[in-house]
Amino acid sequence: MPAKRKMVGAVKRKPAAVQPASKRRKAASGCGVFVQNAPRGTDAQAKFSNEVFAEGGFRYVYRGVYLSGTREGEDCVMKEFKTGSVHEATFFEADIQAVKKAGQLIQKFNDAGVVSKRVYLNEPEVWSGSGGRIAGHKVLVEPMIQGTYFRFNSNTGYAEPDTATMQALSHFSFHVSNGQYLLCDLQGGRYDGFYILTDPVIHSKGKEFGGTDLGQEGIDNFMAHHRCGRFCDPNWKLPAAKKLIPHFQAVAGTTFGEAAALFTKEQRRDLEIKVNKEVRISIRKLWEGALPSGKKQIVVHDQSKRVRAKLGPS
Repeated sequence: MPAKRKMVGAVKRKPAAVQPASKRRKAASGCGVFVQNAPRGTDAQAKFSNEVFAEGGFRYVYRGVYLSGTREGEDCVMKEFKTGSVHEATFFEADIQAVKKAGQLIQKFNDAGVVSKRVYLNEPEVWSGSGGRIAGHKVLVEPMIQGTYFRFNSNTGYAEPDTATMQALSHFSFHVSNGQYLLCDLQGGRYDGFYILTDPVIHSKGKEFGGTDLGQEGIDNFMAHHRCGRFCDPNWKLPAAKKLIPHFQAVAGTTFGEAAALFTKEQRRDLEIKVNKEVRISIRKLWEGALPSGKKQIVVHDQSKRVRAKLGPS
């Protein structure tokens, strides 16, 4: 006889009727790329396993099933902070804002017709625990990514092979925002005719989106490692030449906070002087040639990790 799944308790979506009218109007005007837990203005409920299904740098992920709503019976996931329970939705504000900005950039990518496949994005919501261990806690809930889970790139510029569409999406986000934002750490499902992404990272000049937003250095670093593929338009914007020297390594996992520097300040200044007379293809050769012994392979496979700031190569 199959064992019953142990549940941590149920969670509920906040009823639309009690949301402020301003929030309901704002939600109704959202873009059409989002994959939602339930249509706006409706209620839903789900329950989740007590066993950790996956984990990121800050949160545990639990697998569950919708108990009510238009997705009743379908799989979903719940994300909970590793540091403990939270009782205020504001703890997830950076996540929610990053997803909103990502949705805007993805909508523009789809509208531009860069590729034939459309890109969609899971929209996490802050739900309230209504029973069990998580009663009264605030958690993030979103639909489950079905099938094979892919990691297309990271927030430091690592790119998986055969992922030209996703690399073009990251480059396009830099281009269409005039260098103000960069959408990266792309991961999720790849299907016939479309993609569904989850947990994206947005780099911004002002570090608007939490610990995975590496700011201007993150934008520059990603674009320094980026290699344009068949879907990148040669007319898309690129950073200034001296910004095409990376600040840190491109690793497969998600980097939080600040990353270890590849070059000392003196090395970087010397490289910046040299690149003024170089074309882009030569810039890559220039900084790769300046790497210390042991760091000739700039793109490395690694697990998600947190690294502290460190001046100079290790």
